[in-house]
Amino acid sequence: MRRVAAWLAWLGGLLVLWILLVGTIQEVEVVAGLVAAAIGATAAEVVRSRGLLRYRVKWRWLRRGARQLLFVVPDFFRVMATLASRPRGSFRTVPFPAGGERDVDRGRRAFATLAASFAPSRLVIDLDPDTGEALVHDLLPAAQSAEKLL
Repeated sequence: MRRVAAWLAWLGGLLVLWILLVGTIQEVEVVAGLVAAAIGATAAEVVRSRGLLRYRVKWRWLRRGARQLLFVVPDFFRVMATLASRPRGSFRTVPFPAGGERDVDRGRRAFATLAASFAPSRLVIDLDPDTGEALVHDLLPAAQSAEKLL
């Protein structure tokens, strides 16, 4: 029963993602989305059942990550406003303790990479567990004000 629930969760999430990406709910797109989501859900469930998809995400990370969503719209408009001037982005490192091999450590690395890259002006390039730093690319200098990833 747990595998069926996990497969249905993957199917629902992937179908919603498909519909958001294609931007329409025409019947042919929904059918194509169902087929693609079923293939993706099956692949994800096979990987998960083999123990290769081991991570845990804590609820407090989701609350912190939700704050990152507040930067998406303002950063989008800042990026659009500065594109005409051809901004030069910069690579820099920010502190991020990325070590550990527990499921929760894997989940923290994955979630921090995803959530910190929501805003269009920042992209997480690499997490280095040895130095405890993350390499990020900031397109706009104003985006460098937030020193932490999450």
